[in-house]
Amino acid sequence: MTSSPASESLEHARFAVVDVETTGVRALHGGRILEVAVAILEGGTIHLAFEALLDPGTPIPLWVARLTGITDGMVAGRPRFGDVVGGLGRALDAAVFVAHNARFDWRFLAAECAAIGVPAPVGKPLCTVRLTRRLVPELRHRGLDHVAAFFGVENPARHRAFGDALATAQVLRALIGRAREGGVETLEDLVLLHDRPRHRQVRNAECGMRSIEGSVDRRTTSHCNSALRAPHSALPE
Repeated sequence: MTSSPASESLEHARFAVVDVETTGVRALHGGRILEVAVAILEGGTIHLAFEALLDPGTPIPLWVARLTGITDGMVAGRPRFGDVVGGLGRALDAAVFVAHNARFDWRFLAAECAAIGVPAPVGKPLCTVRLTRRLVPELRHRGLDHVAAFFGVENPARHRAFGDALATAQVLRALIGRAREGGVETLEDLVLLHDRPRHRQVRNAECGMRSIEGSVDRRTTSHCNSALRAPHSALPE
């Protein structure tokens, strides 16, 4: 009998860790994707599977250029989102979509897909901010800089999509390590922990891992795989 993808061990699960840099904070309302990257975490190893600097089709605001170091001159002649969407889809194929403050990255990708008339990723992503809240309750600030520093992750390319994707993948690996110490063994377990309402967490200032020990509800959730995976058909070839 073949086990379901949802019940696969965390050791064998494949995670696509995504980061986007944008020209604004609202998708398609002054905000377009400027750079996108995908880092893959699988079997404890991390590699950069996709990266693209894009022409957003709109001037880059000065505050964005200062934050990212990306200027109008750097994106002149670069591909548009529609030119790279096929490669992006292949990078996301058969993997759990993950990002830090994942709703932001997910919404921008969905909006860009809608703008060019292609199917967007379906379901919902896994968020490392939310996982940090569950697994490291003693950490009060959960921005990428704070979480990376907590786990000793260096990010020399901060506010560049490839740098932040790789750093977030390292954070995810550390979070999964903490989860496994607390008895979380499968992807299904991790999803249940991720989705658990915050008020059900038992806080312990001395050891954040004690807040999850014995707390994972092992009920079967047949929908969890389809809700988190970005299938190959979600983004076209």
